[in-house]
Amino acid sequence: MSVTEGDVLRIVASLLWTDGNVNQNVYNCKMSGDGSPWADADILDDAEDWLDNMYANLAGHMVNDIDGNEVIVYKYDAVHNDWDEVGSQSWTFDPTQVNEELPRGVAGLVRLWTTDADVQGKKYIGAISEGDLFDGLWGGNLITQLLAFAADWYLPFIGAASGGTFTPGVWSVVGTVFRAALDHFATSTVPAYQRRRKRTVGI
Repeated sequence: MSVTEGDVLRIVASLLWTDGNVNQNVYNCKMSGDGSPWADADILDDAEDWLDNMYANLAGHMVNDIDGNEVIVYKYDAVHNDWDEVGSQSWTFDPTQVNEELPRGVAGLVRLWTTDADVQGKKYIGAISEGDLFDGLWGGNLITQLLAFAADWYLPFIGAASGGTFTPGVWSVVGTVFRAALDHFATSTVPAYQRRRKRTVGI
C-alpha cells in the first residue's frame, strides 16, 4: 500500500500510562504536494514528526507516568467506506512533570474550527498535573502551551521524509467528508472531563 495525492489520513497518537491504561487522540489530514505516491514508511516517520511538534508543547505539563507508545496511520477507502491501515511504529514522547497527576478524566480541551461551521475538532489533553490548576482553573502557562499545541495542529505540515504536505482537518462521520482546518482555534481556562469509553482505553 502507498499514500497518494488527495488521500485522507487518520493518525492515532497512542500514549501509555505505567499501569497499562491507554490515552489516545485521533488526527485527520489530507495529503498533497510533490512526490506522490509516498512510501508508507516515510508517511509514518512524518506523522510521528508532526505529533512530536504538537506534543512538545505539553511535555512540561504532562506527568512522567505517561509516555508516547505508538503512532498508527490509516487512509480512507472511499469504495468500502472504511479505513485501511498504512502502518504503525513506536513513538518516543517523554513528559517530564513530577507533580501529582489530576484525576484521569480531567483534561485540557482544545477546539479547532474548519471550513464547515458545523464541524469542529476537539482534542482532550490528559495526564495534566495538579500544579497547573489554580482555584479550579488552568494556569496561564498551561493555557499558552495548549494554544501552541493548537497552532501546530492546524498548520499544514511538510514531511521531511516524504516531502508531502499534511493538511490538517476534521473527518465528518455524518457527511463522510474531510473538512480542512481554519486559522481559528481555542481552549478554556475551565478544565474539561472526558469519560472512558471502554475499559483500559481513554482517559
